[in-house]
Amino acid sequence: MKVGTDSVLLGAWVLKADYTSILDIGSGSGLISLMMAQRFEKAKIRAVEIDAAACEDARFNFEESPWANRLKVEHSDICELEINQNYDLIISNPPFFSDSLLPNIKSRAEARHDHSLRLSDLFEYANKGLAHSGVFALVYPFDRQKEVLEIAAKFELFPQRILHTKNRPNAEVKRSFIEFKKEKLENVVFESLSIRDIDSIYSEAYKKLTSEFYLNF
Repeated sequence: MKVGTDSVLLGAWVLKADYTSILDIGSGSGLISLMMAQRFEKAKIRAVEIDAAACEDARFNFEESPWANRLKVEHSDICELEINQNYDLIISNPPFFSDSLLPNIKSRAEARHDHSLRLSDLFEYANKGLAHSGVFALVYPFDRQKEVLEIAAKFELFPQRILHTKNRPNAEVKRSFIEFKKEKLENVVFESLSIRDIDSIYSEAYKKLTSEFYLNF
């Protein structure tokens, strides 16, 4: 699985805090988990991935990283995962292409399409697994933001920060990055970001946010 912009942005955008326990749902090859280990020095990260091959990639990447003692990956369906603690942060770049054509390769289909992980299951687990003041952060297509917020509310999870991203300044908003907590705020913080500028070069805002993770920035 290639390194995706969504995962990089999500891992970089989550607010800095004294997290000690983090759960990465749908971890793929482990990119977000590695970013969490780099950013949050006290945190132990539990990564969960349904695809066996991706788990092996993550396991290798974790073992080769400087943070191997704080990273663990499990091959599991989140719906069957035991809730053995409450997490300070639950983070997910989940499958969300529910209406598009399925890829031919089964593992890629499961990684990209939400037939393998329903939004309601994701929020139900987040509700049960979050610490009282914990944060649940995810990225989803902007055109499904209303659906995401409605399902989240059913499980008493409420938006705190929302980042809207677009590929270029004159393009339509493509993604919503949302942080949820169990506390309802009167004023949600809204942010926006263009990944590239008008000349298709990475924007200064994108480089500033993600520079900790790109060697060429």
